[in-house]
Amino acid sequence: MFHLSQSLNTKTHKEGKIFYRRNWITVIVVIFGLIMFMPNAQAQRQEFETIQCLSGTTSRVHSTPELAIATWDFKGIVQSTHESKLFDNWTRHSVLVLKREGDKLSWNGFTKAQAPDGEFIIWEFSKASEAETVVKAISGSGKWKGVKGEYTTKRITRGKPVAPDTDQYCEQVKGWIELHK
Repeated sequence: MFHLSQSLNTKTHKEGKIFYRRNWITVIVVIFGLIMFMPNAQAQRQEFETIQCLSGTTSRVHSTPELAIATWDFKGIVQSTHESKLFDNWTRHSVLVLKREGDKLSWNGFTKAQAPDGEFIIWEFSKASEAETVVKAISGSGKWKGVKGEYTTKRITRGKPVAPDTDQYCEQVKGWIELHK
């Protein structure tokens, strides 16, 4: 009887080792599978640079030396200066509210940037004091749905207004964007 009991313990012990190994193999296979497919689930981050030339109108709500409030409505075209040509030949429409208190200037607004195929990205921007304008992606359509991104702008040229209460200028844009697959 002692041999039978020892034989059963040895058999049970071997089965336990096999079960234990199978579980570890299963865990390793699952982890390996997740690692292999993880890059596909992650976002693709791309850098971009563009020149954007805009023309728009200003509507003054209030204007005194102490306080000025106005709205701007701008439309323009985007040309890529990056090798990826991301955003090349897009168009954009921006609206913003501007406030000047004494020498302090601030604004905030939104831009709809539209691809030649009609898909678009909505960007939100703001500027306070002497800080550069920071623009963040908040929405998109088609392949741009769920987009994340940010860019900064720097005015590079300004033309003489072609009509009263208009402004024409070009700005350099540098930023990044993430698309989710």
